[in-house]
Amino acid sequence: MISHAVLLRYHEIALKGGNRHWFENQLIHNTQKTIQKICKSNTILSITKQRGRILIHTEQNFEHALVYVFGLSSFSPVLVLPTQLEEIKKITIQELTSIMSDPVPPKTFRITTRRSDKTLVKSSVELDALLGAEVLKHFPQLKVNLKKPDLNLGVEIRNQNTFLWTRKHKCLGGIPVGISGHFLCLLSGGIDSPVAAIQMSKRGAKISLIHFHGAPFIGNEILEKIEALAKIISLYQPESVSLYIVPFGKLQEQIALNTSVKVRTILYRRMMIRISSELAKKIKAQALITGESLGQVASQTIENLVNIEAVSLFPLLRPLISFDKDEIIELSKKWGTYETSIQPTLDCCTLFADKHPETKSKIELLEREESKLDLNKLKDVALAETTEIPL
Repeated sequence: MISHAVLLRYHEIALKGGNRHWFENQLIHNTQKTIQKICKSNTILSITKQRGRILIHTEQNFEHALVYVFGLSSFSPVLVLPTQLEEIKKITIQELTSIMSDPVPPKTFRITTRRSDKTLVKSSVELDALLGAEVLKHFPQLKVNLKKPDLNLGVEIRNQNTFLWTRKHKCLGGIPVGISGHFLCLLSGGIDSPVAAIQMSKRGAKISLIHFHGAPFIGNEILEKIEALAKIISLYQPESVSLYIVPFGKLQEQIALNTSVKVRTILYRRMMIRISSELAKKIKAQALITGESLGQVASQTIENLVNIEAVSLFPLLRPLISFDKDEIIELSKKWGTYETSIQPTLDCCTLFADKHPETKSKIELLEREESKLDLNKLKDVALAETTEIPL
C-alpha cells in the first residue's frame, strides 16, 4: 500500500550518543506543538521515529510550520511504498511522468539512493544505476547531472518501507527548544535583543521575555512594538511565551535625580539586571540573556559589561557578544524581526540618558552612587507592578 507522508531529517541530534532518544522525543514534541500553534489546529499527528528520521502521516497542510522548528535540518514530502524493486521502479516512473508534465520540466536529473536496511541485496550505487536506466528508458530527453541536477530523485530504503521524494526543503538546524533549560531575555525595542532571543532558541533555550517600559515618560506605542517582536520570537518557541512588562520610568527618574550623570546608563542597566534576576528566580529561569555586543555602544565596553553583570544572581549570556552591527542586522532579517525593530519609537534606553556616558566605569563609583538610593525598595515596587502578557 502506498501512502503520503512528510520525512523529517536532523543532523546535530544524530551526534548525541546516549542522549539521542531524549533529543528525538523533544523534537517530536516540539514539531507537534509548533504545527498546532502555527496552523491553529489541535489535530494529533501520527509521528513515528524511523532510525535517524521522523515520519509524519497526516492529511493536514503543515509544511510551512516546519520552518520554525529548531532541530530539523530538512524535510521532504514522500511517498511511502513497499521495499520491492519493481514497485520502486513503477512509482518512480509515475512520479516523473507527473513532473515532466510541468510547464517547465527538468532537463537533468540524478538518483540519490540511501539504504539503512539490506532488504534489497543491491548496493546504493547499483540501485542508482538501475533506477537511472529506467528513467532514461522512459524519458530519453533527460540527461544525467550528478553535480547540479534540475531534479534530484531521492530513494531511502528503510526496513519494509521505501521513501521516495523529489523535493528537499532546508530547515533551521540547531537543537530542540527545551533541551537546554529556561532563560529570561531582556527585550528592548531595538534590533539586537530579539535576535539574541532567537539565537538562544536555536541552542535549545525555552525563552521568557522581560521589557522595561519608560512609563509614564514614554507612551504605549513602544508596548505595541514590543508585543509584535515578542510574537515573532514566540513563533520559534513551541509552547506559549510569557512577556513581562516592568514599569521603569519612575525608577529611572530616581536614579537620574540622585546620581552622577556620567554613570546613569550603567546604573539603569544594573537595576534592570537586579529586577530580571528576581523575576528569573520567581519563574524558575536558569540564566539571563541580553543582546549586548562588545564595544557597540558606550555601555558595552568590557569594563561596563563586567560591572553590569556583577549584580546578576544568574549566568548572564550574550550570544551576540562578538557580532558587528551588520551581522546582527542580517540575522534580524533572517529571523523576521528587522522590519518591526526599525519602526521609530522611544524606549527607556534613551530616557534621561547622558550624551557622553562613562566608558570605563569603576565598581567603587557605581556602588557609591547606588548607596544614595533605596535599591531594595525600588526593586520591590517595580516587581510588584510588573504585568505578564502570555503569547
